[in-house]
Amino acid sequence: MGNKTSTLPGNIVGMHSRVEELENLLVLDSDDDVRVVGIWGMGGIGKTTLAKALCDRISNQFLGCCIVDDVSKIYRGYGPTGVQKQLLCQTLKEENFQIWNHSMGSNLIQTRLCQIKSLVVLDNVDNVEQLDKLAMTRECLGTGSRIVVISRDGHILREHGVDEVYEVRPLDHNDALRLFCRKAFKSDDIMSGYKDLTYDALGYVNGIPLAIEVLGSFLYGRDVSEWRSALARLRENPMAEIMDVLRISYDGLKDIEKETFLDIACFFDGEGEAYVKKVLDFRGFYPEINLRVLFDKSLITYDMGCIFMHSLLKELGRSIVKEESPKEPRKWNRLWDYKDVHNVISENMVK
Repeated sequence: MGNKTSTLPGNIVGMHSRVEELENLLVLDSDDDVRVVGIWGMGGIGKTTLAKALCDRISNQFLGCCIVDDVSKIYRGYGPTGVQKQLLCQTLKEENFQIWNHSMGSNLIQTRLCQIKSLVVLDNVDNVEQLDKLAMTRECLGTGSRIVVISRDGHILREHGVDEVYEVRPLDHNDALRLFCRKAFKSDDIMSGYKDLTYDALGYVNGIPLAIEVLGSFLYGRDVSEWRSALARLRENPMAEIMDVLRISYDGLKDIEKETFLDIACFFDGEGEAYVKKVLDFRGFYPEINLRVLFDKSLITYDMGCIFMHSLLKELGRSIVKEESPKEPRKWNRLWDYKDVHNVISENMVK
């Protein structure tokens, strides 16, 4: 086991400083206790990429290392024993663990993992029960072990009692540009004649790595006229590969929380918090708790007394409103474009 960190691959864009920040939260120099750190952020923002880059860099400091790729999926398919089995097999490097029930899995974790210093990453946790049922407490792991829990929901991390929460933010302009160019041009530079279109594309994806990679890969090898057409089409037909990832968080909301999300997506992005709460309260949407849930699930942010929603999430909300009748605004339950409002009113007056 080494005692130094390794160097990150040069093809990872925008991760070096983030990995260093996460390392600091893990306090790797201390072997006195077991430390638990959460990684939090919206879908597609790079939480998993960050965690895997971290593991590549620091895993040589641990005797055992485990990355459970999708806790919620495994939990739904195989229950807590499925997660326990993967955890034990990876960490102890043994393939044939026979776990017949949850109690047996918990006992194995308590008796076997306490003997080694381990690095454990639990990705895509969407319910605190998944962590509780895993029965992997700090006391189960060897001294100096580290646990990283990845979730879109900050409330889950706080309820579980993590020591620190690392919020993953969108890429800054320079990193977003570099990542996009590598996907769209297979280069670090913008191809001649594509500058304005590149900046239009970056404005659309707004710093979200998944969206940058999907859109950049789609535009690769296409000429200027095709780029222009594709970017115009996005306004009416968002890319499913992006929207499907973002929609997971929306689908996990209660009905009244979904209504609150759609109101903000259609009307209130960038509006003052007090004003938004007043309108939502009038609509019977319990703004205090509903807004807190949306914030915890990385669906809105606050800044300078105002509520903001990422442009792709806003587009998701509006596409949900339109999805059953995309060309018939009169059938939508929300109208936000004055042209649509005018046309619907005019149509009703004629009728």
